[in-house]
This record gives sequence, structure tokens and C-alpha cells, in this order.
Amino acid sequence: MQMFVANDCRQAVLAVDALHQKNYTCPGCGQRVILRKGEVRIAHFAHLSGHGCHVFSEGETQIHLSGKQRVFDWCRQNHLAVKLEAYLPKLKQRPDILVYWHHHWTAIEFQCSPISFERLCERTRGYHSQGYKVWWILGPTYLKKRLTLEQVSKFSYFQKKLHLFMSFYNPKRDEFLVRHHLHQDLFGKLNWQVYRFVPSKMKFDQLFLGHLPVPKKENKDRYQEALELQRRLLGRYCDSRLSQIQRLCYVHHLNLAGCPWLIHDSFFALPTGVASPLEIKIYFLIQLRANYKKKLPYQTFSRWFEQANQNATLIFPNIRNSRICTEMNVKLLVNYLATEKWITCEAAGYRINQQPDWYSDLSEKLRHFCA
Repeated sequence: MQMFVANDCRQAVLAVDALHQKNYTCPGCGQRVILRKGEVRIAHFAHLSGHGCHVFSEGETQIHLSGKQRVFDWCRQNHLAVKLEAYLPKLKQRPDILVYWHHHWTAIEFQCSPISFERLCERTRGYHSQGYKVWWILGPTYLKKRLTLEQVSKFSYFQKKLHLFMSFYNPKRDEFLVRHHLHQDLFGKLNWQVYRFVPSKMKFDQLFLGHLPVPKKENKDRYQEALELQRRLLGRYCDSRLSQIQRLCYVHHLNLAGCPWLIHDSFFALPTGVASPLEIKIYFLIQLRANYKKKLPYQTFSRWFEQANQNATLIFPNIRNSRICTEMNVKLLVNYLATEKWITCEAAGYRINQQPDWYSDLSEKLRHFCA
């Protein structure tokens, strides 16, 4: 196991500054370590053969080592108080980097390998319990993979101007990348805006203060989306979840291909979760039909959202309000329905006073299209 920091009489010493003639010990287990410093590999310390260590036991790839070294060097060059592989005895954890930034100590984890949701939550809770902020930055291996909802849940943060965002760093190119305004299209595919930059103090200040360029508004083609829904329904290999929505519609004597045009309006700003925006919207419309003319409390809409998601809504361990997707999306949906006059706000609730038009099939629906 390679490590960049060791103790010399209880003083932390960086491998690049260490001398071969001195003795050094591991900050975690206290055992003696040896200095490996040459012209080919990155300077580092290593435990003697056969000696185990519970703190410095995870193998690290070369890209991980070079990445955290680059971030550490950048912090020092910008005169930030920073520690590399600082061992936190109360937590028995060692973040890759500990930096004092914007009036807070922040633990930076440069994550290149897979990590379970449970392990990430445990580490994040540990840092928070001791007053540290934590920033998970993903390595280039994550950029090569298809982005999943699980990864969004584990590594996302929320900022008012960026909405949901994730951070990536490629040390080979010295390029920082932010995927922001993460959301799903009607069928559940993840979409985002991208902001790339070479690390600099000005760029990071822009990121944290939300001064990034305003994202382009999506130019969504509702007509083509309606045709795509029909194509997916008639396709040779119809998606199982789409078939399930179609069956739900049939039970209520409705045709999914003839669903109301409001289905194609964009009002969810964040990912909806396990259920796609299409599933959520169809479920809501069916509930609105079943409760026509009734007055319902706001909590009912939240319950419908969770039911549509089969009570498996997204949880975000790195966001103070871990249920932000559910709460924000429900609020946006209710506001949309109220603005379009489908529901009206009354004392202690909302009354369902109109029902959107369902069509017998796609042909009838297209005849009522308004751009």
C-alpha cells in the first residue's frame, strides 16, 4: 500500500520531502514504514512486507495517486491550508485531502474505484459528525462508464443555480468537469449540462458561488416525443416498465398513446427516481381522474409520488435535505397543475376541478397538437 505521508517523531512528513537516512512510522498503525523515492515512480512510503495496517490497507491505482497529489499541489500553490492523507483518529479515517476552504475544513475524496452506498454513507456521516464538509470527486474511470441513478444518488450535490451536480477530475489532462442540472427525460434517460475547466481559484469560486454560464434551455419537440412514445409501444421489444404503464391505462379504459399533451411538458427539474417522469405523470393523471372534484391535502400528492416510485425514491447522503428530489419535484408538479387550472388552491388543500383530455389514439392526439 502506497502512502504519501508518514510520521517523523509524530510530525507529519511528505514523501517528497523525506530523507532516506531517517526512520518513519505509519500515522495509522504506528508501524515502521520505508521511503521509496526515485526518478521513475511517485515518491511514497510503504509498510514492510508482511505488516498489516487497518487504516492504509486499500490498494490505490496510479491514477488515484497522481490525482490526489495534483489536487494537493494545487492547494499549496494557492496558499490554502491543506493536509495530504491526514489521519483522523476519532473516525479512524484518512481523507485523500483535508483543505480549509471558504471558512470550513473539507475532506476531499478522489474516488476512482467502486464504493458501496452503505460505505459511502458511513464515511460521509463520519466526516459530518466531526464538523467536516466532504466533497466526493470522481476519477476518469467514472467518465468512461454509463451514468446510473445509483451514482447520481451517491455522489451528487445540490446548489440553487446548478441544481443537482457531480464533480469529476482527470489528472492526465488536468481537467475538471462538472455535470450539472442533472435530470431525466420523459422515458428516464439521464441528461445534464457540462462545464469543463482547468483548475484555478477563480474557476472554483465561480463553481461554489454559482457563477457558471447560464445553461441553454432545452429545445424539446413535443410532437416528436409523442411519436417516439408510439414507436416504443409498437416496437418489437417493448420496455417492461412501459408495458406496465400501458396495462395500468387499459385498466382505466385509457390508451397510453393518447395520453394528454401535458405529459410532454417539462416541469421536473431533478431526476424522479426509479420511476421515469412518464410513469409519475401517468400515475398522477389517473389519480386526478379518480379524485375528480375532491379536495386533497398537499401530503396526498407527495404520497402519490412515492407510490409511483414504489416507495424507492432517491436518497442523497451528500445533500442536507436527502429527499430533495421528491420534495422539489412534487412542488413543481403541484405548481404546474395549479398554473394550468387543473387544480385550485383552497383552505388546507387543493381541489381537482378539471381533467386533461385523453385521446382515443395517437392520430386523434396529433390532430389536437398545439406547438
